[in-house]
Amino acid sequence: MALSKKLRRYRGWIAAAVLVAVAGTAYAVTRGAGSEETTVSYTTEAASIGTISVTVSETGNVEVGETTEVWADSVGTVASIAVKEGSAVSTGTVLFTLDASDAEANTAKTYTSYLQAKQSVLNAEAQVLKAENDLTAVTDRSELPTPTATADDVAVAEKSVEAAEAGLSASKSSRSSAYTTYEDAKAAESDLAVTSPCSGTVYSLDIEVGDTVAASGGSTSQTVSTSGATSASSSSSSSSAPVIVLNGTALVVKLTVNEVDLPTLKVGQRADVEFDALPDLTATGKVYDISDEGLNTQGVVTFDVYIALDVVDDALRPAMSAAATIVTDIAKGALLVPNAAVQSDGDGGYYVQVLDSTGANPQKITVEVGLMSATQTQVLSGILEGDKVITQTLDSATESDDNGGGFMMPGMGGGSRG
Repeated sequence: MALSKKLRRYRGWIAAAVLVAVAGTAYAVTRGAGSEETTVSYTTEAASIGTISVTVSETGNVEVGETTEVWADSVGTVASIAVKEGSAVSTGTVLFTLDASDAEANTAKTYTSYLQAKQSVLNAEAQVLKAENDLTAVTDRSELPTPTATADDVAVAEKSVEAAEAGLSASKSSRSSAYTTYEDAKAAESDLAVTSPCSGTVYSLDIEVGDTVAASGGSTSQTVSTSGATSASSSSSSSSAPVIVLNGTALVVKLTVNEVDLPTLKVGQRADVEFDALPDLTATGKVYDISDEGLNTQGVVTFDVYIALDVVDDALRPAMSAAATIVTDIAKGALLVPNAAVQSDGDGGYYVQVLDSTGANPQKITVEVGLMSATQTQVLSGILEGDKVITQTLDSATESDDNGGGFMMPGMGGGSRG
């Protein structure tokens, strides 16, 4: 990413640091030590009321949103096309129509299949009748004073009846299926328009007038819609479907988030997004989906997090690199001090230092802390607005910073993770 973009991203932090330097008050105290004198300087800043936000910064890429494949209900030739790529459509919008002659031919074909199925039923019924007659004859011969048929002969005849009846049942089932197909084909003759099963934008149009279209997407799981089209949801635009409708958000940002940051993310959180290829563009959006399963790559576990953009700029393209800053928590009207003023007491607590009334002696005050951003910490109790906390202590003899530069609270990091 260009240096200028990095400066823009951290310009808020830089401005805050400048304010600390300008607003801070320096106190100098001279202390004697034998024949030497040491000057100790204190830089302070007043606790103030403001807004603090905690953020998580992650990277990813622009991707196509959810798509729906649209197929015709039956095989046919494209007679006309009513849309083009980029067209906005609603549920029921006509996408393309099929040639009537193809529909008529298909109806004739399915009717022939139905007639054949009917004949198969008649043949099966005849087989059942013959098997029953044979069983009666064998049974009669087995009951004569001097039988001419054995028990085994009767058993074989009974098996023949069972087989004939099973064949008849299968034939009737085939006849019913063939009749349904025929009825569907007849209905298709009067409904040659293939319509959109959802609202959205035509993302892909892979047909021309005269093309033959299939009746399904092959191995894709499909559901037949009531709009005269067969549709299948998909998360990829790689498909041979005649039409692909992009429903919902046209383009989204897919982030790869480390498992450490995942617990702080929730659906609905706001985000600012920047793009490597478009340094002058900053988009806004919100988290709309967080994957349930992570991906382990050489011991590093990451999760996919999706951001829906509020406005999709025409310059954005799929696969572009993106960097998003997500606001995970925010507090308004909070009492704030610089991070450098907050120290750990080593026992899980925190404190700040303020100067006494003489301005010479620092005093420790235990505080309860809340949110922490890259530059500020929220103080929940211990000090009041206007109290001047020490942010830096400088001893002229050692020229060292006794304040240690503040602290970072575990689990409260808000800056960029790089």
